[in-house]
Amino acid sequence: MEGNPVSVPTTTMRIDPELKDEANKVLGELGLSLSGAVTIFLKAVVREQGLPIDMSIKPGKTDESDRQKE
Repeated sequence: MEGNPVSVPTTTMRIDPELKDEANKVLGELGLSLSGAVTIFLKAVVREQGLPIDMSIKPGKTDESDRQKE
């Protein structure tokens, strides 16, 4: 398969322009494109079989330990 580029379909997303610009600045400093970052995120979703971030309305263990330090 060497030498044969893989055709990747285009996906369209609606993103707030200001958020996109701010994210691109951060990602650029990390050497990533927005597309590359989304790919990393989606691979993590598949690997974790869910969102790769803690989503809770309750304070997490980290939040509690941070409060105790204050």
